Amino acid sequence: MIHALNSYKISILPASYGIRTIGKVPMGLLSLLKIVGSRSPDKNAVIEPEEGRQKIQRIIEIIILLLLATATVASAWSVYEASASGNVQMENVGAIALSQGESIRLTDNDNMLRTIDVNLFLSWVQAASENQTGRMVFLEGRFRDEFRPAFNEWLQGAKPGEVPPGTPFSLDSYSLKTSRELEQVKLNISANLDNVRQANANSDSYILTTVFGALVLFFAGVSGKWKWPVITIIFIGIAMVFLLIVLQRVFTLPIIIT
Repeated sequence: MIHALNSYKISILPASYGIRTIGKVPMGLLSLLKIVGSRSPDKNAVIEPEEGRQKIQRIIEIIILLLLATATVASAWSVYEASASGNVQMENVGAIALSQGESIRLTDNDNMLRTIDVNLFLSWVQAASENQTGRMVFLEGRFRDEFRPAFNEWLQGAKPGEVPPGTPFSLDSYSLKTSRELEQVKLNISANLDNVRQANANSDSYILTTVFGALVLFFAGVSGKWKWPVITIIFIGIAMVFLLIVLQRVFTLPIIIT
């Protein structure tokens, strides 16, 4: 520009224009440059709003980073807990299968022992009705130890030579070990079924928590892509709502460490 100004000659600007010159540069042009320079924008006024916007942008970036980090950790934890609940579910299903096999075995043994007791008892009743004392004594010697207490209790209420009404099998003293074991196996199966239901519910809850975590990652991830601050704030607000749901579920659902 200085070169351009130096190129002006006095002859180009006639004296009739009334413009004074300093050397080769017209005074009117210098005044014009001063006026234009005085109207240039204040650099400090431009820098201050720009610094404010950058500060807000940094705060937004920090918030987004915290949302992404928290949601990632919570989602990873939910996936782990869902897998652990699935393992618990499979373990209890296996225990149920074993218990069912044991239940079948005990049921067969229980039915067999009851059949033996019933057959010996019916034979004894027949011998008693025919007054076959020797046969009665012989059969009583063949009674099983678990049947004998109930038989003796049933026989105490009868007169000599008479057969009491009813049977020993309806008395509380008639109790088989296989029946007690079978009852315990049934209780174990019931408890395992409850564990399976609970583990399945926990797994579903943690999977749903993972879905909420994915929504946090989505809204937080795209919130910084918009040029309109209002949309950015709305997306961050939605991500915060879903993050609160995720944290509430993570801190209230059962925890399984394997």
